[in-house]
Amino acid sequence: MTCNEILYGSEAYLAECALRHEVLHVPIGLSLHDEDLSKERDQLHFGLFDEGALLACVIAVVISPTEAKIRQMAVSPEHQGKGCGRRVIEGLERHLAAGGVAHFSMHARMSAVGFYGKLGYSRIGEEFSEVGIPHVRMEKRKA
Repeated sequence: MTCNEILYGSEAYLAECALRHEVLHVPIGLSLHDEDLSKERDQLHFGLFDEGALLACVIAVVISPTEAKIRQMAVSPEHQGKGCGRRVIEGLERHLAAGGVAHFSMHARMSAVGFYGKLGYSRIGEEFSEVGIPHVRMEKRKA
């Protein structure tokens, strides 16, 4: 398995969109196809691949030379619970840390707080609603 950057508009990006739609949007009654995805052109996309198949994906929005916001992490249902989410997040962090990013943040679904906690992220602030479901801000600072 390898974690690679995904180019906006590529075939891998289309696979990423399909995975995000299936895992993150459909279960809460939303459609990724209803969103304006043009802003994603300036964001960094990463995928965990095994023999060309996309197993997991995540997006990073670079806020400053030292800070990035993580969003839209998804793992294919058949690969959940097998370390794929951890691998794609760690790959994103390695890539961005090599460029100087040391502060990572996200709006995590409450159902994923335990997962991100195991990766060193801490809850910041109170629970809030986003896209109709409970979230909390989480952060991690690398030394």
